[in-house]
Amino acid sequence: MSVTTQAIESIRAMIADGTLAPGDRLPPEQELAEQLGLSRGSLREAVRALAQIKVLDVRRGDGTYVRSLQPGDLLSGMGFALELVQARGLDEVLEVRRLLFPPAAGLAAQRVTVAQLNAMRSIIDELEVTEDSEKIAELHRQFQGIVADATGNAWLSSILHTLQIEGEHVRRAWLNSDPAMREVAIAHQKLILDALERRDSEMARSIAMIQVDARRRWLEHLRATPVDVDADQVPAASS
Repeated sequence: MSVTTQAIESIRAMIADGTLAPGDRLPPEQELAEQLGLSRGSLREAVRALAQIKVLDVRRGDGTYVRSLQPGDLLSGMGFALELVQARGLDEVLEVRRLLFPPAAGLAAQRVTVAQLNAMRSIIDELEVTEDSEKIAELHRQFQGIVADATGNAWLSSILHTLQIEGEHVRRAWLNSDPAMREVAIAHQKLILDALERRDSEMARSIAMIQVDARRRWLEHLRATPVDVDADQVPAASS
């Protein structure tokens, strides 16, 4: 485990055990670094990554705060933060998915079975009432898996399932980055389902392309957007 990943895990543990509660300000950078046994550079990188996925809120001139989210949402995604920011291998995964998933969705529109359509409808029904972040991510994985299987091509389906596993961090962090992303994700699935029900290959292909590009652009934005961590100005968190 890298030093920065350890820093992320240390902050996660402080939130999980109640040392830092939603709405609390983090202690000054030097104090927190010494408390966790970390360098200031590693701590800054951890804060930057956690701010990007909206676990922490960096307010210039005021301090760094734990966001006031539901505990499940607050803790989800922390383990993915550093990998999303640094792992360049994800670029290749997304590139291959962009090449394969849209045409696969178009093929699925021609070959999808009634049973598969029913299964996808059931998943969307669950997505509309489920609030648990882990369940939501799993349901989206299942939906995409059915689309892959609906191609009727075992080789293509196998490759797409493998890409799902490799891109799991992107899916989960994207879904947890903002409540609005979950609504966007459901809308994408509904549009794909509608295209499959109407056997509209071109529409299925287009929506699948939009879906893949939405996550790719989000990841690019995540990496490119600087976060000004000025923790020296942060007063100690209240006891």
